[in-house]
This record gives sequence, C-alpha cells and structure tokens, in this order.
Amino acid sequence: MSVAGSTLAAMNPYAETVQVEVDVEDCSTVFLIDGDGDEAGEVEQSVALVQVRQAVAELSIIYQGADGLPFTVTVADHDPGADLDGYEEIVEIDFMSPTGEVLLIGWRMDWDDAAVRRLPPLPAGPGVHRLRYHIWSTLMERPDFDGNHHYLQIWPAQPSAPIVVKPGAWTAHWNDAVT
Repeated sequence: MSVAGSTLAAMNPYAETVQVEVDVEDCSTVFLIDGDGDEAGEVEQSVALVQVRQAVAELSIIYQGADGLPFTVTVADHDPGADLDGYEEIVEIDFMSPTGEVLLIGWRMDWDDAAVRRLPPLPAGPGVHRLRYHIWSTLMERPDFDGNHHYLQIWPAQPSAPIVVKPGAWTAHWNDAVT
C-alpha cells in the first residue's frame, strides 16, 4: 500500500453497526461468543454488567428472559466513542478473540443455530479487543422494546483494566454486592 493509501485509510476509519434481535430463555444473559465458544472457562475479568471468560463474554440484561430483545452492535477498527447521553450505564472490558469471528446468542437451554446472530468480522482479526457495553432502563421490571436498550461496541485495543464509564443504579448495586 502506498503512503497515500495508508493516509486515506487513516482518514476513513471502518465501523459497521448492525441491529439484531436475540431471544433469552432464562438467566438474564446474552453471550458474545468467539468462533464456536468451546474454550469457555473460568471468569478472567468482570465489571458490572459483563463477565469475560476465554472466548465468551456474558452480557447481563436486567430481566430474566425476553423474546426479540433488540441489540445494536458496532464493530470498528478504532474506538467509536461512548454514547454518554443515550444510555444510563456504560462499562468497558477486554475480550480476547482467537478467531476474529463473533456472534451473539441469548441464554438458552439447548443450542439452536437459528438463534445465533452472526456479527460482522472483527476488522483487526484475532487478538485483544475492547468491549463497551451500554444499557438503558436497567432497573425497569420490563422495558418497552421499541427503544434501543442494549448497545455493544467492539474494537481492537491494548489490554487494560475493566472500568465503569458511566455508573448508574445497577453498577452501584453490583459494587455494593462486591464490597
């Protein structure tokens, strides 16, 4: 690639945003899974709302189960920036992607290929990525699904500690339970 081509690439960062619906049968969890997710093990890192295991991130939702839960996901080659005004709570955590291919699926009693939501390939391929998870209506018993209550951003990043970007009632509750 020429110098002009690399300058153009730097000026035009890649980001793709998709909206999917996931069905959660139980356990208040949606999974981000790398590849087939067979390598899931002990919790490696956690922050309010997210636990990361090897090749699997567990994204908490406040209600036990839901059909057609709207999820927006942005896959980018750069930090797309947090939506501080659009969501009540935001957290960040690292995620190791061995394959660079990820999918979303709600917690289910049995695996169902039809329930898998394949996401765009990670532009940087395998490696460490940062997850930024945004949630709205965290303490509502059953939110109105017409809105966009869950937003996940994924981009390549250097390893760093999990952080609460924007605390809210759920992260405060989680922190109280940990202490």
